[in-house]
Amino acid sequence: MADGEGPVPTNVSVITPQNRDLVAPSELRDLQGWLIWRYETQPGTDKQLKVPYYADGGRRYGRQGGPDDRSKLVTFVAARDAAVRKGYTGVGLAMLPEFGVTALDFDKCVVNGRLPPEVLAIVGRTYAEWSPSGQGVRAFVKGNLGNHKSFADETRFGFETFSSTGFVTFTGNVLAGIELCGLEDTIADADDNTRALCEARFGRSTPTPVADPDDPFAGLEPAVGLSVEQMQTLLAGLDPDMGRDEWIRVGMALHHETEGDDSGFDLWNDWSENGGKYPSEEGLRAQWESFARRSGRRPVTMASVLKMAKDAGLPLPRPTLAATAEDLKAVAADTAEQIAALPPSEGVHTPEGFTGKYPVHSADAVSRRPPSEWMIKGVLPMADLGVIFGASTSGKSFAAFDMAAAIGRGVNWRGRRVKKGRVIIIAAEGGGGYSKRIAAYCQHHGVNAADLGIGIITAAPNFLETDEVKEVVASIVGAGGADLLIVDTFAQVTPGANENAGEDMGLALSHARGLREATGAMCLLIHHAGKDASKGARGWSGIKAACDVEIEISRDEEENTREMRLSKSKDGEDGLRWGFRLDVVTLGLDADGDEITSCVVSEADVQPAAVKEGRKGVKKLNRYEAHITDMMEMVDPRVTSMSIREFEDKCVEGMPKPEADKRDTRRQLVARAMAAMAKGPEAALTMGHGRVTFCR
Repeated sequence: MADGEGPVPTNVSVITPQNRDLVAPSELRDLQGWLIWRYETQPGTDKQLKVPYYADGGRRYGRQGGPDDRSKLVTFVAARDAAVRKGYTGVGLAMLPEFGVTALDFDKCVVNGRLPPEVLAIVGRTYAEWSPSGQGVRAFVKGNLGNHKSFADETRFGFETFSSTGFVTFTGNVLAGIELCGLEDTIADADDNTRALCEARFGRSTPTPVADPDDPFAGLEPAVGLSVEQMQTLLAGLDPDMGRDEWIRVGMALHHETEGDDSGFDLWNDWSENGGKYPSEEGLRAQWESFARRSGRRPVTMASVLKMAKDAGLPLPRPTLAATAEDLKAVAADTAEQIAALPPSEGVHTPEGFTGKYPVHSADAVSRRPPSEWMIKGVLPMADLGVIFGASTSGKSFAAFDMAAAIGRGVNWRGRRVKKGRVIIIAAEGGGGYSKRIAAYCQHHGVNAADLGIGIITAAPNFLETDEVKEVVASIVGAGGADLLIVDTFAQVTPGANENAGEDMGLALSHARGLREATGAMCLLIHHAGKDASKGARGWSGIKAACDVEIEISRDEEENTREMRLSKSKDGEDGLRWGFRLDVVTLGLDADGDEITSCVVSEADVQPAAVKEGRKGVKKLNRYEAHITDMMEMVDPRVTSMSIREFEDKCVEGMPKPEADKRDTRRQLVARAMAAMAKGPEAALTMGHGRVTFCR
């Protein structure tokens, strides 16, 4: 195509080659970014849209370039064959940043049967083809030129670049000069002519990075990473009749997050329609399309909408993408500007007046801080979070109460100094057991319950619900405050949670720490051991990492002795051990003349056998079996059996009731779980003659 003077046929019409004959340049052919498309009429208009579909026939929705989107993109041959098989109009290439290729789209560029000189200078050296309409040209070059659009008007052709978003149709209808010059399989580098046209039409949008000019992500403002459902939830809490500037910013943010996809428009349209200022879908569509013409300006992202939601007091969703380098650089620049205005200081620390959330303190300042305070010296610190864990019937709740009573009374515990404090216990597994526990302790030690300095909450708040935790704060403050809050057990205040999931457990632990910040009371969680007790408490491994102190309770069944071991102490000595027994205390007789008993902790010098290593092949308890295990622990240790019906009743009462319109299957679930637990050589219980016997 020498000098670009070759004539262009004036009778170019809509050309859709038979898809089976399509051939693509080798550098594009194997890219995992191909899809299929077809013409569809825009509702309410006669306008034909090129709508992309995946090769499996599903329409391309959602965040382009995300994991789900990428998993459905295919190679050129697979897309071509799918278009043939399904009868679609053609194939297209989804532009992704790692391809290192930019598609150049010249729209309405045929003038008097010829192409403009600036277009000819570009398409004369790389693969180029006619667009589906025959009135435009598409070319591909190597390099990242960004995603920009400059519309056609009476004086110039339209020009658009696609580097990391959107899709471009591929016709295979190459320009005549491409065949003459043998460029059908050539993707040339973007040259000075191409870059000059981009600068002339789009301006200098983003300076070239100095550190890595070939970075395909350079200059982009990534999406926050919200799903359609998350964006829909955010919008539901915002007023669509907000000021016009804010309303426009919401639209721009949705356009950026969805990369101009119709899913973003539908969200904006559905939300705006609920307001009194709704212009019409046509008017909204025109506004939506105008957002694509904001090239060269910093885009508005969903971060702006998140701030609107935060200012309105709405709960914020968790973004699915990490912070970008550009975001972090912006924070660094803002902070440097802030620090420059503060009085200078020496040493490694943030200066006085620094307003960040995480100030840096010098080693000298930290070294002069007072030592850690203890509720029980060397055992229980005045910290945020602690865990006491042990197997079922190990005596962990009795051990925790023994420590609580020493703190409430201000008396030494195992020869260690104790700082007197106020204690509140959440008896989430029922307050009935605690009434006997308190009576037994008082009888054994010769004290009055009124002098224990302990308060009891006899209900089970849900630590997964913000409002429930707020109620706990109100109760603690209403009782005059506390120094120690014991939660018995952690499983009972996290109903329905996945104990192995960081999301559920992390939320509950965050609330536990929040209780400390709000009330000043350390939160001590009583939790169950996993099958391998050497690995710590049951469930998510992050529990141990989150706590300041962890105490393991174990039992030697042969010697009927128990041990308390300090398995983690952030500010003390790990590995300290104390032996103890549970001695039975008779409290009186019930209406039937049977003894009423409970247990108290007594010191023991004997050391129980070490906790056995985790055994392979041990069946993992399901949620119902774990619940039954919890209920077994609540039974008086001296009671070895009871009627099956009575024990089933206890288990059913401890489970949440079903919704009003759902069948109550709790008893069937308990019976099925008990039957499973009665099987095997290490059965937790046995059943026969209408009674259940506990294998403790």
